[in-house]
Amino acid sequence: MPPASTGLGKDAVPDSSATANPGPAAVRADHTPVGARVAAPGDLHRSPPVTLRGIRQQWPWLAPAALALFVVLGVAAAIHGGTALVWDGPITNACVALRSPAVDRAARWASRLGSTPVVLAAGAASVALAARRCRSVALVMLVTVAARPPVEWLLKELVGRPRPSGARLVAGTGFSYPSGHVLAAAATWGFVPVIAGLYVRRRWLWWTLTALTWSTIAVVAWSRVWLGVHWTSDVVGSLALSFVALSIAETAIDRIDRRHQRIPANHLHPHDPPRRPTGEKR
Repeated sequence: MPPASTGLGKDAVPDSSATANPGPAAVRADHTPVGARVAAPGDLHRSPPVTLRGIRQQWPWLAPAALALFVVLGVAAAIHGGTALVWDGPITNACVALRSPAVDRAARWASRLGSTPVVLAAGAASVALAARRCRSVALVMLVTVAARPPVEWLLKELVGRPRPSGARLVAGTGFSYPSGHVLAAAATWGFVPVIAGLYVRRRWLWWTLTALTWSTIAVVAWSRVWLGVHWTSDVVGSLALSFVALSIAETAIDRIDRRHQRIPANHLHPHDPPRRPTGEKR
């Protein structure tokens, strides 16, 4: 999968082929503007192995499908308490039947990774780390983390789905759809790959951190169902919305960096396919 840029850190180096006045439309053979800064070797921030933005470009239907899934599940959850989502009850009952003390403890610990104290502390630390290398990443993450609670509250109030009743291992307040813990985990831990690219130069370490990030979000989603405070549809819808939101966040970082570099809006990244000039015949 071709990598896609997610921003510009301090490690970018100036291009030696720049001229004094190249003009706004001057580009090199690799489709980057003359005078623009290019990624240094091993710069995993500007050229990460994979990004949600790159996945969205590779499969353009994926983001609309994820958003449609979130909306469809939300509408179904809002009608008669989600009785149309017939798989939710059997899955919850199966989790209750399979519980054991060891797995229950693991689920409680996993759930804490999406709790308010943890995500606030981790979010503040992550924004501070990002700000040292790339202010656009810090700004977008700050907006995402700050916007998540009111957006979550509004969605819960709109849908108004009751939580599972009985057999809860932890307390749950408010409505059920979407899962606040999953949204909180995604809004915080989902930025780890981007921030890691600002500091890490070894691809295997970046891949390890990225795998741990998405595993953490998935485990938080599992824990909320296992603990009996959310239906399966709640966490699936939350994961779908998280994919869309983090994809938008990556795009916002790119746009801020393009504006900072004064790159034309219609210009492409080095890894984007060449765009056919206006008026050119096929």
